[in-house]
Amino acid sequence: MFDPSSDSDEHDAYEGQLGPNPALALARHPKIDQLRETLNDTLPYCCGTVALPSESLVLYYGKTEKAKRVDFLHASQAALDDLEKSCDRATFGVAQTDVLDTTYRKAGKLDRDHFAINFDVERTGLLEAVRTGLFTGKDQKRPIRAELYKLNIYGKGSFFKAHKDTPRSTNMFASLVLVLPTSHVGGTLILKHGGREWSFDSDSLVPAPSPSRPRAAYIAFFSDVEHEIARVTSGHRVTITYNLYYANEAEHVRMDGLNIIQPQGASTSEVKRIVASLLDDSTFLPNGGVLGFGLRHLYPLPTSFDAHEDTTLEMLKDMLKGVDAALFRACEELVAAPTLYAVFEAHSQMSEDGRRALVACPRIVKFHSHDTEEDPPLWEKLCNRWDGVLINFPPDELEATEGHTVPRNWTVYWVTPLSEANRVKTRFAAYGNEPMIGYLYQRICMLVNVGPPGRRDLAL
Repeated sequence: MFDPSSDSDEHDAYEGQLGPNPALALARHPKIDQLRETLNDTLPYCCGTVALPSESLVLYYGKTEKAKRVDFLHASQAALDDLEKSCDRATFGVAQTDVLDTTYRKAGKLDRDHFAINFDVERTGLLEAVRTGLFTGKDQKRPIRAELYKLNIYGKGSFFKAHKDTPRSTNMFASLVLVLPTSHVGGTLILKHGGREWSFDSDSLVPAPSPSRPRAAYIAFFSDVEHEIARVTSGHRVTITYNLYYANEAEHVRMDGLNIIQPQGASTSEVKRIVASLLDDSTFLPNGGVLGFGLRHLYPLPTSFDAHEDTTLEMLKDMLKGVDAALFRACEELVAAPTLYAVFEAHSQMSEDGRRALVACPRIVKFHSHDTEEDPPLWEKLCNRWDGVLINFPPDELEATEGHTVPRNWTVYWVTPLSEANRVKTRFAAYGNEPMIGYLYQRICMLVNVGPPGRRDLAL
């Protein structure tokens, strides 16, 4: 049995020894396979070019009253060298700590308090382009705002190895990078997500500054996308980064001067079409059932949870990104809104065929305490006190206290894998031979309850 005092690394090692849980095996059906392929076709970024002011693109920078100036439409090599020398060495975050390591990141940076530029992401319509590129369906009208974050400069020999951006709050969903028009070779941005890889070469989109028709390249990508910057071999790659947040009010701006090269891949309408085709198939779930979807994107979850009135999962519905949002909207329009669940795997409960019990709870679970000697088994506590539902496990094979109530149980047909991306760890006090701190590891997923053919919108 797994020791509840173990921390994340020990937990992962223990799960690795157990191997895959058959209770999480993916469902097989031709149209489910088609849906899976469509969901895999989504892109976690959008990119393109934006027109710049024809008269000038001026950056003012400095840490004293004697600010310096560079016009990127007419910038000399000496001016860019001077900018690079004025920058601080760029750090990166590790476990909420800024680390300086030039073997991992070599670049210059200026915080937003130390520079200003005459470029407006809203008036140029760039925010509207990002909304169109990253979101689908109704979410394309969702209000967002951009917060100026940093200037970075990558001179010859500069690079940044693979990393993910640090979310600044739970409503931050993406980063927007504006690549200013400077001549450089190298510095390709490489993005990785869900086992796929893409390259964004801004230099090929805007090969050289053009004073007559000035443009800059841009890319916006979700915060959970791993990315790296290849080594710059000559010139200077200069970028302005904005953090993107969900906002309360929308300001619609015309998109004159924008060229959107790469928008979102899978749309809500396409996902909806395939889900509708699946539900119209009378051979699929002839008696109805529950569809399970692991979330594709990583979300910045709170670090603390209310033990009784936690609303994290309810709020997360409004924070879904990309294909997760498209899938949610499609199911909502066809049958019913999916419900987000936190899924706990009870390692100590194993069926004769090797399945390990899963319990899905409609909110994040946090115990005040857990007594391993007097309390019921953890799965029983989750089902009885946290409205948990047993998933893909025979109830009669559970170890339970005498007189326990038989838990609700569902057979879930997993369409997409329940990943480790949004695993939540909460602590509880455990008392055995000696006091210790225990951990609950919960993974978040979407479950959709559908009825039989002809009555799919009637939940079981």
